[in-house]
Amino acid sequence: MSRAFVRYGIIVVISFGLLFFFFRMRLHLSPLIAYLFSINGVGFLIYVLDKFLAKRSWLRVPEVLLHIIEFAGATPAALAAQQLFWHKTTKRGYQIVFWSIALLQVIIIYSVVYTDLLQNIL
Repeated sequence: MSRAFVRYGIIVVISFGLLFFFFRMRLHLSPLIAYLFSINGVGFLIYVLDKFLAKRSWLRVPEVLLHIIEFAGATPAALAAQQLFWHKTTKRGYQIVFWSIALLQVIIIYSVVYTDLLQNIL
């Protein structure tokens, strides 16, 4: 595990915790909505941070951490940040993994919402 992964992983976890606390306890949002707002906020901010670091040639956020955040639910924020800041848009390998995660999330959401999958599990 690289130093950058640990460093930025800690930043992500602390940021997520603070945002979740704010959305859940202060704004009294449901846990699911608070989670989605928090993970997307962190996802957007970590993309902004990585773009800032890239321009200065500093220690970058590892791509695997970006993909973990996307998989956790920050795909909409990641897509918005990619388009706003033109970050990671030309890296073919990165985009293949990104869109695979997005497709997997769409399949999971469809399965939960439009089928009896959740009822069969519970």
